[in-house]
Amino acid sequence: MTADADDAAPNGDAEIPEDGENGDEEGGGKKKLSKAAIIKIAAGFVAVLLIGGGTTAYFMGWVHDLFGIEHERKTATIDLGKPVSYELPQIVADLKTGRCRAPFLRATIKVQLSKNDLEKLETHQDLVMERIIMHLRDQERQDLSGRAGSDQLRFDLVKIINTAIAPVRVHGILFKEFMLQ
Repeated sequence: MTADADDAAPNGDAEIPEDGENGDEEGGGKKKLSKAAIIKIAAGFVAVLLIGGGTTAYFMGWVHDLFGIEHERKTATIDLGKPVSYELPQIVADLKTGRCRAPFLRATIKVQLSKNDLEKLETHQDLVMERIIMHLRDQERQDLSGRAGSDQLRFDLVKIINTAIAPVRVHGILFKEFMLQ
């Protein structure tokens, strides 16, 4: 055998020299940062933190509180006027059920809104009534019974009416009559 065969590893694999063993000084070695570079990086990081923190404190109002600076506060008042009540026609709707004989709801609703917005409700009354009845037909008896059921229905009806007469908004809803059978 020759000398080349003797240098090979016993399993047939040749040894691969690691970085820096065969005299290469250029590749693969880690450079150490000098103390001056570390100080510059740390100073930059601290500067960013101080500027960011100071800006946040200023916009959150903490600087003003710290130094006792007071700004005059302005309050806006909106005069909504005295609400008027408008009574919608009596509503009778069959409720959802899986049985032949369906329970029904009979209700009379008073809508409270601004006097200026009353005309918009009157012109859209048919749309409002249709949407209310469609909503009631998707409800079941147990969904509407009790205080929680009537409160949820009141919330839903306010949302339905506000959607129908937007941008006008109602102040509230009162049930003049509410009977489940």
